[in-house]
Amino acid sequence: MTSYDDLQNEKVPRRRFLKWTGAVAVAGLAAAGLGYEAGTASKQESTRTSTTSTSPTSRTATSAAPTSAATVTQTVTDATTQTVTESATASTTASAAVPANSFSIFWITDTQFLSETNPALFRMTTNWIVSNWSAYNGKLVIHTGDIVQNGNQQVEWQNAHEAMSILSTNGIPYSWCAGNHDDLVSGDPTSGWMGNQWAPAFDPSTVKPTLNALKYVSWADDYHNGMNTAVTFSANGLNFLVINVEWNGDPTVVSWVGNMLSNPAYADYNVIVAPHAYMDAYGLTNDPRWGPTLADFVGGLTPLLDLPNSNVFLTLNGHFATDEGYNTPYPLNSRNQLMFDRQDCRDAPNSLSGRGVDDSTSDTPDSDRVGGATVTILTFDTDHEQVSVKTYDVYTGKWRTDSNEQYSFAMFP
Repeated sequence: MTSYDDLQNEKVPRRRFLKWTGAVAVAGLAAAGLGYEAGTASKQESTRTSTTSTSPTSRTATSAAPTSAATVTQTVTDATTQTVTESATASTTASAAVPANSFSIFWITDTQFLSETNPALFRMTTNWIVSNWSAYNGKLVIHTGDIVQNGNQQVEWQNAHEAMSILSTNGIPYSWCAGNHDDLVSGDPTSGWMGNQWAPAFDPSTVKPTLNALKYVSWADDYHNGMNTAVTFSANGLNFLVINVEWNGDPTVVSWVGNMLSNPAYADYNVIVAPHAYMDAYGLTNDPRWGPTLADFVGGLTPLLDLPNSNVFLTLNGHFATDEGYNTPYPLNSRNQLMFDRQDCRDAPNSLSGRGVDDSTSDTPDSDRVGGATVTILTFDTDHEQVSVKTYDVYTGKWRTDSNEQYSFAMFP
């Protein structure tokens, strides 16, 4: 059992007083979230593309029970009481109705403040994925970078390793890329990183055999010491290739992506490209702040995505701190583009929500920035070629209901 002193060192702080007490199962999170979803999704979801068909057959799946120890309960004193669990042993069974012939990808990003000051919350996030994996017929977790806040701090990589290892321990495959904070010298991809050396969970030589042991997923390739990764998986008779691309990759990185896209072995694969930074929170690839820095990278990557034979139908990226994310209102060159990153969010219950990231300022301590503990689930309904997106805030224990966090689109536009 985690001691009180341990919890003080690994707290999930907020500007209000948090009192840590005994143990309770993570089922409270899952059950509360799923119940909340059922009552609100129909009126909150923004559907950009609809299909005319009869309602698909639904199935109810039960999540696999996680494995391991240490639970905590968090009590908030400002009239809101919330129970959370930092545990992989919760005897929990989360269930959700999902369309027949559907599967899901779980997407996390910009967890740097969790690795830096909230490792318990990072572990809670991956535990939540484990608890809900089977319910959503999960196939892959994608991390789009900024794994740690300071790429030269070994302890942060150790914290990230412990959190991500919860996935592999429970037979859940994942891919990743390096963000600007993951670079050994922040923002300088030429400096390399220590992720593959300090965190086995981000070392391709460690992850590859574990991932390849699963029947439906395979390690495709990696580049730059694991700063870029590529994974394939199969679901419902379809093959998918996911290519994660590091922050501001140089021409050799762009060339690696091009080689993956043109490889005849993946000619019939549906491709998801997931760079750390590509499209910002307003749908721009020439972001006012970061555009000049990323110009060469974006200028090299975009033509590859636009090639008719690239088979890229979806891009995902983080980096650009928002409260709600962004999704293109219509396909661009036969692909949808999604962006999401809540790294700066404090999630104070009485704060206004919006792109102001919940009243965080430059003076907000990193320990208060808990928004990285958010999971976006993309559920692919292959019968109707629809993708439904919804977002769960692990910290608050609620589904987020903004139209940029609950929506659907055509799978292959």
